[in-house]
Amino acid sequence: MNPECKPNVFIAGMPRSGTTSLYTYLKQHPDIYLSVYKEPHFFGKDLTQNAYSIQDEAVYYSLFDRAAGYSAVGEGSVWYLTSRTAASEIRAFNPSAKIIIMLRNPVDMIYSLHSLYVRTGNEDSTDFGEALDRQQARENGESLPSGCYFPEGLFYTRVAAYYEKIKRFTDTFGMEGVHFVIFDDFAADTARSYREVLDFLGVDTGFRAVFDLKEADVSIRKRVFNEIRHAHPEVRKKLASKTGLRAHKGPRREKLSPELIARLRSLFKEDIEKTGRLIGRNLTHWTPTG
Repeated sequence: MNPECKPNVFIAGMPRSGTTSLYTYLKQHPDIYLSVYKEPHFFGKDLTQNAYSIQDEAVYYSLFDRAAGYSAVGEGSVWYLTSRTAASEIRAFNPSAKIIIMLRNPVDMIYSLHSLYVRTGNEDSTDFGEALDRQQARENGESLPSGCYFPEGLFYTRVAAYYEKIKRFTDTFGMEGVHFVIFDDFAADTARSYREVLDFLGVDTGFRAVFDLKEADVSIRKRVFNEIRHAHPEVRKKLASKTGLRAHKGPRREKLSPELIARLRSLFKEDIEKTGRLIGRNLTHWTPTG
């Protein structure tokens, strides 16, 4: 692999927390090369390897064949944060890697994740409360949906326990090697959050990106099509497969009941407080009382 093309930026998580939007905005930057296949999930060998992950080393390296000359080269696999081994694997691959972690209110995150999985077939329980109640059985390998492609994602409350996951990365790369983006901040002032990411990556912070997602997609379309045209055949096949997966439609969702929200807030309260202390942010607004 050409050392100039070696990825040095990893958006490691979390799912349903704005990573696709940030990826699209960063891909506009002239100093940043992000792989056309956003979530290769090459690292994290302890996780289920499915049809959407890239396991072949040569295919993974091919994602960055055209990255020479860019100062920031990367990808964004949102389950790296959940993996117990991804941090050490990435460190062994590139000790100077920079890690971006996006965090969202865990109640909102797992509810959105459940909605996604109902649409894509990873989840067959359309009632969120029922899906939560089935977690233990599923961890024992029971009651898994016939179309399940990533069982770890169905352990919703475990996925949303942030502290230990984050600590693995900060212990491995140091606090200076990890940048946190809080979903609330990203939504409220996207331009500011974006500049902070650019500063962390050491690229031109004066670049003005398009922050309307549809317009941003249009702005990078020519570049993306060119990258797809030159991509490895397996990458093109996986891109086509994921496009079909996203097209799957599911039922309209109802709002969570106040009782379930209160139950989940209580469950996550201690972990949120520990996470806030670790990253130096007060996150108690995620678990309001009264």
